[in-house]
Amino acid sequence: MNKFFISSLLILLLSMCSTAQVVTLSNASKNLKDDYQQADNAYALGKSGQAIDMLQGIVKRQPKFVDGWWLLGKVYFENLQRYDSAAICFDKVKELKPNYNKNLDMMRGDAYMYAGKYKEAKAIFNTVETGALSDGEKNEITNRLKSCDFAAEASMVPKKFNPINLGEGVNTADDELMPSVTADERFVYFTRDEKIGRVIDENIFSSENRGGEFQPAELVGRPISTDEYFEGATCVSPSGRYLFFTSCGRPDAVGDCDIYYTKKVTGGWDRPKNLGNKVNCPGWDIQPCLSADGKTVYFASRRIGGYGGLDIYKTTLGDDYTWSKPENLGPKINTEKDEERPFIHPDDKTLYFSSDGHPGFGHADFFYCKRDAAGNWGAPVNLGFPINTPGEEIGICITTDGNTAYIGSERPEGKGGMDIYKFELDESVQPQHVTYIKGRVFDEMTKAPIKTNIQLFDISNGGNLYGSLTSDNSSGEFLATIPYGNDYACQVSKEGYLFYSANFSLKNFTKNEPYQLDIYLKKIEVGKSVVLNNIFFEVNKYELRDVSKTELNTLVDLMKKNPTMKIELSGHTDNSGIETENKVLSENRAKAVMEYLISNGIEAARLSAKGYGSTKPIADNKTEEGKQKNRRTEFVVTGL
Repeated sequence: MNKFFISSLLILLLSMCSTAQVVTLSNASKNLKDDYQQADNAYALGKSGQAIDMLQGIVKRQPKFVDGWWLLGKVYFENLQRYDSAAICFDKVKELKPNYNKNLDMMRGDAYMYAGKYKEAKAIFNTVETGALSDGEKNEITNRLKSCDFAAEASMVPKKFNPINLGEGVNTADDELMPSVTADERFVYFTRDEKIGRVIDENIFSSENRGGEFQPAELVGRPISTDEYFEGATCVSPSGRYLFFTSCGRPDAVGDCDIYYTKKVTGGWDRPKNLGNKVNCPGWDIQPCLSADGKTVYFASRRIGGYGGLDIYKTTLGDDYTWSKPENLGPKINTEKDEERPFIHPDDKTLYFSSDGHPGFGHADFFYCKRDAAGNWGAPVNLGFPINTPGEEIGICITTDGNTAYIGSERPEGKGGMDIYKFELDESVQPQHVTYIKGRVFDEMTKAPIKTNIQLFDISNGGNLYGSLTSDNSSGEFLATIPYGNDYACQVSKEGYLFYSANFSLKNFTKNEPYQLDIYLKKIEVGKSVVLNNIFFEVNKYELRDVSKTELNTLVDLMKKNPTMKIELSGHTDNSGIETENKVLSENRAKAVMEYLISNGIEAARLSAKGYGSTKPIADNKTEEGKQKNRRTEFVVTGL
């Protein structure tokens, strides 16, 4: 027998011996098979701790048992998110049997990536054989490689991040996620996944902030939260008067999960209403977010016609108070993977959302994009590390002023599972700063709260209507968000009352300080007067500026609705200049208003105009603020 034959035979035998050392289910002993089956059953039932203990004993007893290492890795990866441990197990599988599973290298790479080891993950993804893969699978590899490059670089430039747990009043050993806060941060609403045995019951809770401390959360009970169905992923309106939420399985459902809304009424919440089959589809429609003006709902949907997975859509409330057919936000935002948990900031320009389809740190990350003046969305921007991590953060809400973010996150220092945190948002990822106007409306005589119509106008943009709302019937309260940087007018009206007029500037407004006012409406009676705060003239002139027309038209409507009412229009100045000239100017301004009313159908016999110059001040002329108040146009009811 020649030396070549002997050498070849030896190599073959060694190879056979090496292969024979690998133990699989097909060649394992009966005891090993039985033990493995028990561990697999525990894994299937979600008993992760029991499965881990059993599998660790199995591979310690038989280190070459490749199926045991694979299942142990899956439990660490899928059930416990212990990715470092999963990576060790998958590496062992690779060592024992390189072709054990077609997904082995993808699972190994994901384990390293989710563990934050991007260099190692990239090296593994680069070894994946792509020849037999579909185009979709090849795209998965490409996206993972992009994420590894992005994450490795972004991790070196961390964002400001100091999360504060909302405390035991909000967070428990269960999962708390998807926070939503009112504009004044008085209330936070969130979803709690309560574990009842092996069953998870998803419900909506709220907590009130008193003196900077969140109180024990209370279940938002019936008719919203139920024992029979899942309710969660809520969005509260800035005023706290409306809730939009997701519910699954209700009798009036269109699909598997639908979007509902309700409004606050005396003693609780109104019966929830389904947004209807124009918005909700037979599949999943979840995680609604209401725009500050209450006219647009952004949500995630798994419906036919999307780009893949969950996509973000929007629907708009029409003049007939019906919601429009949902519009997909397009491929710049949506990918073939999941985009979900949208949050539109009250600036109405900045959209935050979660995605695992754009380059990120591992699981779904938070992104934002901005809308330009033409309505086009810019490219999504990752919020960066450590706001985003290799793990998963669920739900983000940004305060009105843009400085603070609320998120659901699982962190080592938490109360257990997912907790609600808040943190100061890095300036580089903040939206436009927005504040809010907050007030109450009362009857002047009785001091009782009343429900009224409130309109806000953007004076800086020609007096265009910015938003409309109503005050609460029981408290008279109202709240509306408004961006910094412009001047605004406010009008409050109710049938049987004279309207209220005010204007205010937010060009140099202090951050974190809302604009607050209490309004006392006067019933229509002889002798009652109204200052027309939104009538504007050029300095020392009496020609009406176009921006005045909004308020003038309100006065026209009031006169037409009360056809017997007569008024005197009066002009007033401060004490600067020559009094005779002031009187002439004030009278000409009052006449200009009267002429506008006449030109719009009000009989001249119902009107009179008079100029008082500086003789009837309502404030101290020693200050510029006082002088400004004295320079006014007003009317008084002279007959009914």
